[in-house]
Amino acid sequence: MAKLKVHGTEVGTIYTTTSAKRYMSDSVILKNIGFGWKLYGKVKPGIDPAEAFARAKAKREALLIEHPSFAAYVKELHDMAGLAKRWKLHAAVSAMPDDCDGVWSEACDGYGDNIHADVDEVAKLCRLYLVALTEAESMKQAA
Repeated sequence: MAKLKVHGTEVGTIYTTTSAKRYMSDSVILKNIGFGWKLYGKVKPGIDPAEAFARAKAKREALLIEHPSFAAYVKELHDMAGLAKRWKLHAAVSAMPDDCDGVWSEACDGYGDNIHADVDEVAKLCRLYLVALTEAESMKQAA
């Protein structure tokens, strides 16, 4: 596990669907998928870490603007589950988006590390996921 303070100060963090990438002042990029910060990569020599972060952030924001249904799904997912549990909820939703009771049982009523959400909240998340899939499919066909 990487120690954050060893890599200087935080330049910025980009939150993706189930993970976070943190750009550090010493050009190191750390990634957290819910199990602690790990070394992910380095910014190319000669490129300022702040510039690399700004480019990555702009790219992420452009993706979310271009895909508003996906952005709504990601926002709801982030609101429902913290980084440590987000992967579990997303995996359940992507495996069975038509079965919100099954998603709730798997992610919220399992053996441990449960997400605190009711069936209605999970149903809303599943609907948002299905709309995002439809949006992605229609964009793929339009291209």
